[in-house]
Amino acid sequence: MFNPLPPSWGFFGIITIMTTITLKDILTNENLKAFFKHSSQFFSHFPKTYLHFIKTTLLASKNCRKFSFAKAIFSCPNCSHFTYRPVTCKSKFCSSCGKIYAEKWAHKLSSQLIDQKHKHIIFTLPKEIWNYPLIKRDLLSTFSDHIKTLFKNWFKKHDIHNFGLIVAIHTFSRDSSFHPHFHIILSLGGFKKNLAWKKLDFFPPKFFNNSWKYLVLRSISKAYPKCKKTKNIISLCYKKDFFINLKGDILDNNPQILKYIGRYLMRPAIAEYRITKFENNEVTFWYIDVATKEKIFLTLPLFKFIGRLILHINPKGFKAIRRYGFYARNIKGTLKDKIKSFFKKSIINNYLLTWRERILKLYGKDPLICPHCSIEMKLTSFHHKKYGDFYYP
Repeated sequence: MFNPLPPSWGFFGIITIMTTITLKDILTNENLKAFFKHSSQFFSHFPKTYLHFIKTTLLASKNCRKFSFAKAIFSCPNCSHFTYRPVTCKSKFCSSCGKIYAEKWAHKLSSQLIDQKHKHIIFTLPKEIWNYPLIKRDLLSTFSDHIKTLFKNWFKKHDIHNFGLIVAIHTFSRDSSFHPHFHIILSLGGFKKNLAWKKLDFFPPKFFNNSWKYLVLRSISKAYPKCKKTKNIISLCYKKDFFINLKGDILDNNPQILKYIGRYLMRPAIAEYRITKFENNEVTFWYIDVATKEKIFLTLPLFKFIGRLILHINPKGFKAIRRYGFYARNIKGTLKDKIKSFFKKSIINNYLLTWRERILKLYGKDPLICPHCSIEMKLTSFHHKKYGDFYYP
């Protein structure tokens, strides 16, 4: 696919050749219209507001960076030269914006964790109950709260009243199918009642596994009280172990390690470079198998592929990242002041490049400096296909 840069960027002297199959190539208006018609019975169970948000998100991602849809226009005060900046959709579903979101979140993570050791832990659910949070996404929030309850009870047994917990709710597996699980960043210790720090790195698997199983299955039973099939599945799941990786990985607050784990936690459901073929209404992509570490190629019918991706769009306002303990945003008083003394200044001063600085670093040209007058161009107008043009003095 040939995709030159906008004409006003011609001074870069660069032509970009895209060989990757993009989601925009797959999620065309015709394909999406046919998909929703084919899946109308399934989506009839979704709340109308949720379905509307899914379609709005898809439309926004399709128009992301599309100059004919929206653009910011910068003009030189001295001459007639001007340039465009594309408008992004800011959606985590979008492979481009999702990647940027992951980088920003990872950067923030390195400045938000206190200067103490943390552990990366994983809580999972058995495959028999993966589909229950499909429509009732509030169940995932409830499960996240249960994780907080488990650790709160355990820390309290060891005279720790305030600990740090961040739960990232994941809905996809490596093959992009719906597989809800929870990535946890936990402080290995916390503050006692007198605000003295106490280390704690022992978490017995049996205690957490049994309690996690009970809380999850009880919540599903309450969400589906009259379903006989659900009751049978719950009885079956009580005989199973819910996998919890309590050994985890130790995070020692190295900024590079934290950024890596942050990008891992917040990445989009599929990266476009993993899509290798799209023909005859079939999509082929690859993923790395967890057990064998080998590259697995998977070919799916078009509608099944679209469905896998769409199911990872959470309802509007859904919090995929949940913070508890002294990482919650509403802490006050002496605890808040105490936590400030636990931060590393070198990490807090970490700096993330702006879009202008990224282009300058990548191409060696400042996109907002007029190539003729060598002065900074100013934002003069904004164009939107739906709302028209807006002009700035």
